[in-house]
Amino acid sequence: MIGAQVDQRVLSDIMSDKYPKIMAHFQQFKIDLSLITFNWFLTLYVDNTNIDVVLTFWDSFLFEGDKVLFRFALAIFRIHHDMLLNTRDGIEVYNFCRAIGDSDLCSPENIKKIAFGELNPFPMKRVTEQQRLHGFHHLHCRYL
Repeated sequence: MIGAQVDQRVLSDIMSDKYPKIMAHFQQFKIDLSLITFNWFLTLYVDNTNIDVVLTFWDSFLFEGDKVLFRFALAIFRIHHDMLLNTRDGIEVYNFCRAIGDSDLCSPENIKKIAFGELNPFPMKRVTEQQRLHGFHHLHCRYL
């Protein structure tokens, strides 16, 4: 489970860089991103998207590896960027995000266009460095 927690911290870092307005909106309502995305990563998107997106994810995941976890999460947030920013409180954000994968906008075509188009080049080297940093930090803090 440490790896999953580390990946959540890495995703939070990338989200802060790519979508600072969303992260500021989440911080305004004291929302922890991992409460939304942890399950996405843990279930490999099976529990939060429709079957077409799941199959697209799995095709990409088996071909490219774990960076697809990050690509899809970023794409989903990009697709819903403006709608997320229009939420008025934390409960509304959580409810919106709980159903985010069922949105008509969350089609395999839209996700792939962003995940493998707009997000290129994808900073996998940075992801790996951040995983090491957060993994070390997590282990270091745990055993102090």
